[in-house]
Amino acid sequence: MLPNEFWNLTFHEFFLIQKGRNDVIESKEKREWERVRWLACLMLQPHTKKGQNLTPEKLVKFEWEKGEKVKDVEKQKKRAEYIAKKYDLINKKNG
Repeated sequence: MLPNEFWNLTFHEFFLIQKGRNDVIESKEKREWERVRWLACLMLQPHTKKGQNLTPEKLVKFEWEKGEKVKDVEKQKKRAEYIAKKYDLINKKNG
């Protein structure tokens, strides 16, 4: 992002950009933790009793899996359209 683009942002737009970046980082961390859980399950599988089925979810249940919220797709779509329009306006202003 160019300095001129940054200074033309409203607080709300900056917040949305920052939230998007934080979501990307959080998503990467979740994938890493899930990969570690899967690997631990594979390593423990040979040591479990016969007939006992060990799954990664049985091994560890993460906080983000306990109470998954239903996401409103329409709300997210409208939000993405709003951000795209704002981004286009900024690009038009800056030429």
